[in-house]
Amino acid sequence: MNFAVFLDMKARGDPGGLAVADHRLRLTWRELERRASQLAHLLQARGLRRGDRMAIYLPNRVEVVVCLLACMKSGVIAVPLNWRLAGEELHKVVAHCAPACLLTTQERCGLLGAGAAPGSVLTVTDEAGEGSFWAALEACPDAFATIGCQSDDVASLLYTSGTTSTPKAAIHTHGMRVAVAGAMADCFQLSSRDVALCLSPLFHTSGTSVFANALFAGCPLILQEKWDLEDFVRLVAQEGVTFMHLIGTLLVDIAAAPESVFEPLRGRSRMRFTWGGGHAIAAEKFEAFERRIGGVFLLGYSRTEGGLTYNPLDRAARNFSDNGLPNRNSSDIAILDPVTQQPCAVGVTGEICFRGDGVSPGYWDGRYLRVVPPYEGGWQPTGDSGFMDECGHLHFLGRDDHMIKTGGENVFPEEVSTVLLELPGVADAVVVGVPDERMGQRVGAVVVRSDPALQPAAIEQACRAALAGYKIPRVIAFTDALPKLGSGKADLAACRRLLQEEAA
Repeated sequence: MNFAVFLDMKARGDPGGLAVADHRLRLTWRELERRASQLAHLLQARGLRRGDRMAIYLPNRVEVVVCLLACMKSGVIAVPLNWRLAGEELHKVVAHCAPACLLTTQERCGLLGAGAAPGSVLTVTDEAGEGSFWAALEACPDAFATIGCQSDDVASLLYTSGTTSTPKAAIHTHGMRVAVAGAMADCFQLSSRDVALCLSPLFHTSGTSVFANALFAGCPLILQEKWDLEDFVRLVAQEGVTFMHLIGTLLVDIAAAPESVFEPLRGRSRMRFTWGGGHAIAAEKFEAFERRIGGVFLLGYSRTEGGLTYNPLDRAARNFSDNGLPNRNSSDIAILDPVTQQPCAVGVTGEICFRGDGVSPGYWDGRYLRVVPPYEGGWQPTGDSGFMDECGHLHFLGRDDHMIKTGGENVFPEEVSTVLLELPGVADAVVVGVPDERMGQRVGAVVVRSDPALQPAAIEQACRAALAGYKIPRVIAFTDALPKLGSGKADLAACRRLLQEEAA
């Protein structure tokens, strides 16, 4: 089925209820459906047909949601782009998806490169309802019959973060959107009484999930365009936010901020839960977050290509040491030996694999679908290592290509960073391998200090009590903040450069 049908149903059932809002604009369900219908007509009038692409190069704004839904309604493939990209990185992505239409701001038009065909660009401004995008909609009919879709029809393309290589365009089908949103509505007990806050960018799988969850549950979606702690606290309090996704770096910001910042939330928070993570974080930071924001924080595992696990809502059952349980409404999970492709025993590390409705069929590569060859039984390999415990919880250890190989031994970066984050004086840390002629790699750590007096010798001494000798960081670089990718994840390549400079 077409995922946009959930918009049509909500517009009929609750036309005057709030659907989506940013700092400039608020739309009811009827208004959102009308604007999406107008854009669907405009796309058809401009010659876009099923399978053509519309790129969206904007931060979290109402217009992005309108575009995502208009594309679904008309069969056009939506391609939200990382709006933090510029130069050659951006040009490669635009050329790859070859959009027939592109939405951005007037200021960003000049950044798009030759991949944006003349006359294909619609623009918006910082003012609500201004720009060629809105002017073009006003001339279009405000009713559009959502086309029928099968589960394997493509709804959107999401580019991976490109942590280690050029981003790939993961295909998200309509069936995948229904399965993932349905599974999350089940395990998080979502309803129309909830209010979603989308902090994560809509070009990222977590932002897309918040959008899809809100549409599936029929609840308001509040968009925050850029990270600002005081604005975030205001939104959570004033809008009555009940759930959101949060990356680990923002959680660290919240845990480190002065207590006075959160005074507007004292006794007013409606927050039920937050899910997310991203890198190893000390348990006391999660606990500080829960005290300040409310609700429970649920660690999980998810990826752009699909496959998810989450900790349960029950505070007594969830913990900060694993990545939770699978939900079969989305996908099945297995830990397989990558050599034999046979299941690993409980507690034995192998490759995390998924299959099911909530898993991407592959990557879009110009004119054809590029499929990652599955293992026997249809299991899709992820390149991630982990194990399942006796309670069925997933323990994610890290990507195989991030594993540090030093002197013939394998070191999982997450294992080391978990120890570092427990140390007094460490606010944040990332662990990566540093090239070494003799050992192959050495363990390196980029550390953000909460205590300026902390020195490498103290870190090494503390690690020696918790880790095998070969796992102890041999190169340590201190920085005021971790370098980040446009998605908000730690930039591992930049961290590695910092460590190489330190080693030199």
